[in-house]
Amino acid sequence: MRTGLGAFQAWDRTLLAAAVGLSVLSMVVMASAAATVQPELAVRHAVWALIGIAVGLGVARANYRTWTELAGIAYALSVLTLVLVLVIGATRLGATRWLSVFGFSIQPSELAKLTTVWLLARYLAGQPTPLPPQVLGWSLLLAGVPALLIFIQPDLGSATILLAIWLGMVWVAGISRRTLLGFAGSLLLLAPVGWVLLKDYQRDRLLAFVDPHADPLGAGYTIIQSIIAIGSGRVWGKGWFAGTQNQLSFLPERHSDFVFSVLGEEWGFIGCLAVVFLFGLLLHRAASLAVRTSAPQGRLLATGIFAWIGYQAFINMGMVMGLLPVVGVPLPFLSYGGSSMVALWVAIGLLQSIHRTDLEG
Repeated sequence: MRTGLGAFQAWDRTLLAAAVGLSVLSMVVMASAAATVQPELAVRHAVWALIGIAVGLGVARANYRTWTELAGIAYALSVLTLVLVLVIGATRLGATRWLSVFGFSIQPSELAKLTTVWLLARYLAGQPTPLPPQVLGWSLLLAGVPALLIFIQPDLGSATILLAIWLGMVWVAGISRRTLLGFAGSLLLLAPVGWVLLKDYQRDRLLAFVDPHADPLGAGYTIIQSIIAIGSGRVWGKGWFAGTQNQLSFLPERHSDFVFSVLGEEWGFIGCLAVVFLFGLLLHRAASLAVRTSAPQGRLLATGIFAWIGYQAFINMGMVMGLLPVVGVPLPFLSYGGSSMVALWVAIGLLQSIHRTDLEG
């Protein structure tokens, strides 16, 4: 067993630096974003970031195969909590997504992303290629159950994240191109049904994407304010705590889904570029692990985490810049949320474990 400097060298330091960099940057941005909402949120966010880092480092020290042995239990618990949300969950802004446990607010959908990746990696590892129809069916069911429960909350954005995770993992596991095209065609055929199932405010958000100025004080308000905030930051930004859209409370949900808008206003293009660079670095390391490890579980686990973080970051940044519809997806590491921060750092710990176990021995 390695100790001291040798143990540290066995870690993927680039991956760790990227994740820590995003977490530290999130504390800086949150201090300003939460200042006119609820200042203590910044302190809580920092505490959760430190807890997440500690948990992630603890997870990294064990062989990831040990953790995947617990995947079934973890997945079952996450599905149970999603059911409990629908029964006794707390409702905020028209959505029921949180559970209150001993005074702490937990968002089970964030944990479901982690446990779904966890279980799919275990299930798909060792399956024949191309994946048989029954394997595809069971894997889709594993991702579909939590996705459906999350969609009912309603949370369309997080439900699509689980779909992206499933697609990424079955692609690497060996889905045939013909089957993939058939699945894509089925989604297109079901799109009208999905539209009917959406809540009124969700349909309004999608329509506002086409022309936010058609309802500037309603569905289009948030995206208009977000675009103004990011654009006004220009190259270097207005300065920390100096963003007018943020500090004068024109920008809603600035501590959660629209924290990237605060970053753009106060730190400008350079600040946004720094976040994109750190995400790119993190995702590059995750993809590199998926390519270099010969262990099926490790490859699929890294792929699922890559799909999860990459898709969610892409959707959030595209959403706040007006390039994609507003679907209520938080920005990984930067948006406020203890459940999200801890789940993300567990994922980083699993990536580190893959590196230490499969690549460094």
